[in-house]
Amino acid sequence: MQKICIAILFAIVLASPALANPSSYVDSFESHLENGFERVSHHFGAEELLKEVEGMAEHVVYWPKNGYLSEADHVLDVYSVMAASYENPEKYNTDNLIGCDVGESSEYFKFAPYFIGDATYGNTINFTSHCFANNTLTLSYIDEETVQIVHIATNPSSKMCSDAFFMANTQHYHWKNVFFHGVHKTTFKLTPEQMLEVNRTGIQIFRVCDSVSHIFPDILKTILLFAGGFTPNPYLPFIGSHPTFWMVKTNIDFIEKATGYRWQKRQNTSVIHLDPSEIHSGDFLAVTRFDGLDQIIEWGAGSHSGHSVVALRNDTGLYFLESQAAWYWPRVNIQANSYENWMQWAQNAGYQVTILPLKPEWRAKFNETSAWEYFATMEGVPYGYHNFLFGWVDTERDSWPPVLSPEVLAPALSMMESIIPAVGMIINEAINFRMNTTNLTLGQLSGVIYENNMTWSQVYAMPELDEWDYSDGHNFVCSSFVTAIWRAGGLFGDLEINAAEFTPRDCYSMSWIDPNPELPQVCKDTNPGYPWCQIMGDYVMEFPQVSTVDPYARMNERCPSKASDNYYRPPGC
Repeated sequence: MQKICIAILFAIVLASPALANPSSYVDSFESHLENGFERVSHHFGAEELLKEVEGMAEHVVYWPKNGYLSEADHVLDVYSVMAASYENPEKYNTDNLIGCDVGESSEYFKFAPYFIGDATYGNTINFTSHCFANNTLTLSYIDEETVQIVHIATNPSSKMCSDAFFMANTQHYHWKNVFFHGVHKTTFKLTPEQMLEVNRTGIQIFRVCDSVSHIFPDILKTILLFAGGFTPNPYLPFIGSHPTFWMVKTNIDFIEKATGYRWQKRQNTSVIHLDPSEIHSGDFLAVTRFDGLDQIIEWGAGSHSGHSVVALRNDTGLYFLESQAAWYWPRVNIQANSYENWMQWAQNAGYQVTILPLKPEWRAKFNETSAWEYFATMEGVPYGYHNFLFGWVDTERDSWPPVLSPEVLAPALSMMESIIPAVGMIINEAINFRMNTTNLTLGQLSGVIYENNMTWSQVYAMPELDEWDYSDGHNFVCSSFVTAIWRAGGLFGDLEINAAEFTPRDCYSMSWIDPNPELPQVCKDTNPGYPWCQIMGDYVMEFPQVSTVDPYARMNERCPSKASDNYYRPPGC
């Protein structure tokens, strides 16, 4: 379920919660048909009319009463759009954009909308797009239920090029393709609630990173990152616990294109079964699985691992503690597993695992009794679905991957919320905490954010506080839980930190990690010259910035993470 939720979040599944205004709907709709408009398929199930003459296109959009996929023909609309992209290549063909920014080489997630600006009354947006050197866009108030966007596109790069645009806020959405230069008018018939949001904040304009003809291939290519390894049974082909060969290949390719880092094969892939006495309480286990989700974490946070585990000993032996919710793993939630069980499950899962031990002086400070006492209060607590995103999003602009604009998240989640309320609540509760509200929808929260003179990106960048208890309990992702165990064991002393703000990279960057530990002989023999003990995996795990950050109060709450800057962290991060 974890992978479904996060993949949905990043795939930006499009759905519509908008309502239609029934007043004068039929008369207005019919009058447009009589005036030369034709009904066309709408990507989100609305009634869309289109009239084209040389140098101008005019759209009129009526929103469905019950939202996206509420009628059977909504599915047919989507299918017809897909079919049209192949039947009419002169309208939908465009250069194969690698990414939203010039020079991007990644094709994964290329279907994501990239933010251009807010269309508000009296404001003109000027921008350059892939296919048109000059674009101007304005929003006009027509009447109490109608607004109109006028988009003028000029100086096309070629006759076979087209741009796709996404126009949205938290209550209505529209996707259109601009394939010829001239004037493009889009008229929206809205409900009072939708008009209120438009009057307050306007309509957000995004350029989709690819043309309509390439959107679905882009989505299919992205799906390959996640498609496989669905069960904890290691003996089932394709759907068993191991990542499939295509998952490994595509995820390595994705990370190289998204971050510039290339995973290298290990010369010796033997699994190392260390004597339990050689692993100590507080030691960090850096884990990667080529399953898409770990790679999203690595992409966003600049990490070279996607999952985090901590070792803890007691009188009965050695245990590995973690926050876990993957469907390939036999157990869910915060848990402690014996060393022997964990090693077998990790092999079944296709993990890459390296042990990063504490420095001896820090190991001596670590209080394993206090850590176990803390674990007893947390065992069984759910994985941190609600705050998964906020560990790495510390800034308004410099914490987001190149093709993911912070502005698109609220419209995308509001669409998901209308179809799968539980998915929308992944973020809803976190935003409610930040705005000191309770049980508000994203549409309602939009109004609160406006009243507080804030933007969505400012809200996302607010620190995640450990004191927040969600509807299903305390929430920690894997790296946050490891950090909380370290805190319980006394490594942070009296410093005030929020464990929920820690990513896997933040964990292995802590200065108490030993960059040059004394290794067991079997580790030296298996991987000569490697500074740590990688106990399993087909690919070498490397850790730039390991053991470089001393603990300080309120750590990792305002730190950028941009691939274009090689994930540079300024002093104090």
